Amino acid sequence: MDEICFEIQDGTQSRVVALNGERLTIGRAPTSGVVLAQSWIAETHARLESIAGAHHVIAVDGDVLVGGVKVADAVLHDGDIVRLPDRTTKGLVTLVYRNPLAPRIAPVHHFATPPGGKLLTIGRADADIVLDQPLVARRHAELAWGDSHHVLRDLGSTNGTWVNGVRVHGSRVLAPGDVVQIGTFRLTYDGDSLDSFDQRGAIRIDARDLRREVPGKVLLDSTTLSIEPCEFVAIVGASGAGKSTLMMALCGFQRATGGQITINGDDLYAGYDAYRSIVGYVPQDDILHRTLSVSRALHHAARLRLPADTAEPEIAARIDNVLAAVDMIEHRDKRIDQLSGGQRKRVSIACELLGDPQLLFLDEPTSGLDPGLERKLMFTLRRLADAGRTVVLITHATQNIRVCDHIVYLVDGKMIYFGPPAQALEFFGVEDFADIYAATDEPEKIEENADTWQAKYRESLQHQKYVVERPARAPAAPSVEQHAEKERRAKSATQSPWRQIQILCRRYAELMLADRKNLALLLLQAPIIGALLLAVTHKTAFVADRIEAKKLVFMLALTGVWFGVINSAREICKEAAVLRRERLAGLSPGAYLASKLVVLTLLVLVQSALLAGVLALGLAMPAHGIVLPALVELYVTIVLCGIAGVALGLALSAIATTPDKAMSLIPLVLVPQVLFAGLMFQLSGVTKAISWLVASRPGVDALSAIVSINDLPSLLPLPFEPEHAHTPAILLGTWGTLAAQSLVFSGLAWLKLRK
Repeated sequence: MDEICFEIQDGTQSRVVALNGERLTIGRAPTSGVVLAQSWIAETHARLESIAGAHHVIAVDGDVLVGGVKVADAVLHDGDIVRLPDRTTKGLVTLVYRNPLAPRIAPVHHFATPPGGKLLTIGRADADIVLDQPLVARRHAELAWGDSHHVLRDLGSTNGTWVNGVRVHGSRVLAPGDVVQIGTFRLTYDGDSLDSFDQRGAIRIDARDLRREVPGKVLLDSTTLSIEPCEFVAIVGASGAGKSTLMMALCGFQRATGGQITINGDDLYAGYDAYRSIVGYVPQDDILHRTLSVSRALHHAARLRLPADTAEPEIAARIDNVLAAVDMIEHRDKRIDQLSGGQRKRVSIACELLGDPQLLFLDEPTSGLDPGLERKLMFTLRRLADAGRTVVLITHATQNIRVCDHIVYLVDGKMIYFGPPAQALEFFGVEDFADIYAATDEPEKIEENADTWQAKYRESLQHQKYVVERPARAPAAPSVEQHAEKERRAKSATQSPWRQIQILCRRYAELMLADRKNLALLLLQAPIIGALLLAVTHKTAFVADRIEAKKLVFMLALTGVWFGVINSAREICKEAAVLRRERLAGLSPGAYLASKLVVLTLLVLVQSALLAGVLALGLAMPAHGIVLPALVELYVTIVLCGIAGVALGLALSAIATTPDKAMSLIPLVLVPQVLFAGLMFQLSGVTKAISWLVASRPGVDALSAIVSINDLPSLLPLPFEPEHAHTPAILLGTWGTLAAQSLVFSGLAWLKLRK
């Protein structure tokens, strides 16, 4: 097609209108140059005018969106998408402007790199080479001349500097033809200069012969498709059709076992770390903590994902920007648990938009929403695609599927249709999208149906146009495939582990303080247990009665472990969806675990202080301790038992898949604390060895040594117990054992989180 025109998607009909004159009206009036029949279209809705050689679309009596933004007058460029929306029903008419005489050319900025010792800084603002994108640090990298070559040095950036798909740690000498990637920017080095190209609004995905197999089953079978920039694509099909398998392969989170995926010509799997930051993924489960306000949840997410030098005003502006993009700005101060399902989903999308991803994948975002909320969410996603992103979602709902540019229909792992929604009805010979399920998914002959429909599709015009011809327009693979596979690639992380620990500790503490009722219950346990212990023992138990002292030290050691396990057993598994998403964004599992340990240790410190304080009010304490005052030693021992319990509970939480399962496993770790503490049962051989794996055993020994239990009077003659001797070696040894147990249990949790 060599003429300037509008490609019009009007309901289920597609047509082309040539733009030959100086002026063209768009509306419902029969005299309009482009006649539209929808009830919401005004008589003269808009007009197109040629002004100084450029076409302008001008709103007259109706709303006009260009690139997802409402406009009064906008200059059109080749490929621009014009939408005429209905405020009430959320319907729309789509007009794509085509001008082959002036094709859109992505702007490329040229930066000379003169020798002579001058440094060129690369960064967000006030840099010699300005790359204005949220993932770029203020001072991201620098280019220097030395020994007849240019050297690129990363300045400790959060999201990394990449050369030919390999992350730069420190410095790297550049060679002509090298491709530097920073955020969405690609800078090509030719030996004397850098040419910068911003890929925003220009990201395309090409998948060729994708296949994923597991033993005994093919989950995805030879799927080929191309998704062009700014397209909104829905993956549709019955349960088990392979929708999630395809989407996870496309975004790189679960790689296909066969075939290839390229992003703008680069092999995604070979250069995945370089593209990680521009891929957004919204899982079906909520990925935000419900007890925080919208703004605070997004603030913590921004701190984790954006460069460390991003100032607070910049973060606030970014949060406002992403909330406005999903129509949630007025809800910024509400707690997330006070929002509707559709609003929570839009906040999850806003969270992903913080890093300005150009590829946005969503897994069943409309699941559980009523028809009105589903429609609103689909149009929000349509607007995000129009604004320059490539959006791919999985959905079962088909009521609003027409707002998508294309649908992928899968049956039994086979793609049986890829093309515009309007043409799908004709292809399947049905009148409604819901009828496609009935036409293709007969359970008793699902495989036969899949083969039949796949064969029919491969002979169709849609297959020729949208599968065969599209890849021919894809760019050739430039750099990553040639170089990156040959080099050892470094793992990507968005923040340093120490910084992540700080951010996560603040967030976790804020979450704990926000759940005031639960925090109050946790804190009240300590004085209540202390009061109950005072009620069943006498004041001189620690100084004048060996039997009573044994009972008391047993209960104190057990209580310390109880505090830790109960505090922590649900803390990882209840955040499973959040953790999975943050891991994909570069969160260190070690930093995540460390933040839990730090905050829960602080909680144990307070609980132990309350318990020890109550006991000190009602019990006579030993006159002196071993290396510290007796009360301080008692407190330290209870704390160490609690920390070991925290580590044990976190290991339990990492293993369990749900909070309910974690709670059901608690008896399995607490009962051994009773059995192997060394007081209720005589231990020897294997059972004695096992006892050193439970925290209550060294806890009992330490507490017994502190109160010098061997020296306390008893009505019955009791033997001297060397493990309870009132010596520094016993005390410090048992403390060391508790610390070692904490490290072992923490290590188990870390290993589980790494998988």
